[in-house]
Amino acid sequence: MTSNKTSRRDWMIGTGSVLAAARLPMNSALGFGQPSTPAQAATAPSADDRGRQRRMKWWHEARFGMFIHWGLYSVIGRHEWVMENEGIPVSEYAPLAKQFKPKPFPAREWAKIARETGMRYMVMTTKHHEGFCHFDTKTTDYCSPKQGPGRDLVREYVEAARFEGIRVGFYYSLMDWHHPDGARCATDEAARKRFVEYIHTQIRELLTNYGKIDVLWYDVSWPLDAAGWESERMNKMVFELQPDIIVNNRNKLTGDFSTPEQQITADKEGRAARVTPGTIC
Repeated sequence: MTSNKTSRRDWMIGTGSVLAAARLPMNSALGFGQPSTPAQAATAPSADDRGRQRRMKWWHEARFGMFIHWGLYSVIGRHEWVMENEGIPVSEYAPLAKQFKPKPFPAREWAKIARETGMRYMVMTTKHHEGFCHFDTKTTDYCSPKQGPGRDLVREYVEAARFEGIRVGFYYSLMDWHHPDGARCATDEAARKRFVEYIHTQIRELLTNYGKIDVLWYDVSWPLDAAGWESERMNKMVFELQPDIIVNNRNKLTGDFSTPEQQITADKEGRAARVTPGTIC
């Protein structure tokens, strides 16, 4: 495995925290006898804002949760960016999928620890940048039931979290180093359509096959913008499938909460920020 001296990581940091333009409720038309002032009208929450406040209530109260990062990189015991940082080609990295054989039901231990330490929610990687899916999917054989684990690791995690009374969150990387259209989609419209459909289908599977999901944590929107990802359509599908879910801002839309990378900053739109130790180190 040869070292790659150039890495997208250097310039990709923070791409998921790009925010959409701020949106304010429109003022009511002014008229005689109007009971509220223009200033009051400007700050009145819209129906969308009220819905978001309702969905976010538990999140503001929970404050403390567990984030689980794991994948094929666990086999070689190095950072989840190892495929990119060390320039490992797909042909060499993909065989790790057969070697990846987690012990039975590790999520039961994680969820027990979460509950005993006062955590209120968990988020687990369903697919990291390497492209390997921890869930059963019809889109690819590069997934845990059809490779080394021989079982659906996301289902194990969901069941374990629910058994301990912990809210369930899914991390999902939009960027995909394994898919042949993962980079090509930036310059080839046919590839973009194929890849976006692949991603949307996997998100639909995740939000259809595992019951109520509380958090969807997108990550790394490279190499597309919100229009390229069809993020408005993406989020519309998400909320149709899971009306009470909350989503972050890393599909290039504002989202319900922000996730700053390697820094802690105030969100320009007043969104709650949630960081993990790994994102602020």
